[in-house]
Amino acid sequence: QKRVRGKEFNDLIEEFMSSCQQVFGPSVLLQFEDFGNSTAFGLLEQTRDRYTTFNDDIQGTACVALAGVIASLKINGAPSKLADHRILFFGAGEAGIGIGSLIAYAISHEDGVSEEQARKNIWFVDSQGLITEQRHKTSSLKHHKVPFAHDASAYSGDLVELEDIVKSLKPTMIVGVSAQPGKFTEGVIRAMADINQVPIIFALSNPTHKCECTAQEAYDYTNQRCVFASGSPFGTVSSGGKTFEPGQGNNAYIFPGLALGVIAAKAKKIPESLFYETAVCLAGQVTKDDYARGSIYPKLERIREVSFNIAVGVAQSCYKLNLAREKKHKHIDKYIRSKITNFHY
Repeated sequence: QKRVRGKEFNDLIEEFMSSCQQVFGPSVLLQFEDFGNSTAFGLLEQTRDRYTTFNDDIQGTACVALAGVIASLKINGAPSKLADHRILFFGAGEAGIGIGSLIAYAISHEDGVSEEQARKNIWFVDSQGLITEQRHKTSSLKHHKVPFAHDASAYSGDLVELEDIVKSLKPTMIVGVSAQPGKFTEGVIRAMADINQVPIIFALSNPTHKCECTAQEAYDYTNQRCVFASGSPFGTVSSGGKTFEPGQGNNAYIFPGLALGVIAAKAKKIPESLFYETAVCLAGQVTKDDYARGSIYPKLERIREVSFNIAVGVAQSCYKLNLAREKKHKHIDKYIRSKITNFHY
């Protein structure tokens, strides 16, 4: 039996969400998980301003990826501002578009430009090649890809094969969100190393066997110069006489702390600004030791500490943005800590 779509499907979601509010109160937090491209973007747009809700595949993934990009700005030889990046995504589904959109929001927020202008240096590759304005004119792109369909007339070549696109576009960073293993080939990675002093390579597809490249390949083919992050763990890697412990861009860094802060403040909704603030908070918890071991994320062993700090920051932002229904507590950190389950008893 085919799944119901259209009005009947949307009515069911609306009934479920409104019923949750009736039963659990107007601040109940509803998290979307594993909805497909055909419904996820539309449902998010339909509900985000009326309910306390977010889509982890779109926004949680975006948040943890943005945190990694922000953390990489402190590395010598890498771009020191988000606006200095030219980012190329391989894969244009929920995760990729979500990351690109949040990065555009962050550039807009930090540099005072429009999000449309901020998107100009964010490019996407799908199964047909580079997503361009020219392609949009000749074939119908899915609606979520259209904001990233840029004028590519300044770039040469057929712009279909990833290695050719990298050589023509000269990105500072490539992000794999395709679930297609091995697509960051030796040629692609070496091209990134030729273009950049510190190439940034995020192979975020998971599980590990779907990763666009391995950590070993990224370090070997860039002569150990890259910043590498993955969606799945790779453990310790030895390359060129150096040892690395690359970071894992895991949503577990984001949704527990974000959710705790939102619930504690009884937030009315979750705007993009909260995801940006969360990413900044996570990036700010990367230590010198983390950088030294080759990671742009804190150790997962610190997840409860990291989540608590994010929760406090999110709650404070809710009060600052007038999103909170809960009265403001004098000691917000103590109030939030009282909401955390203690497993040691």
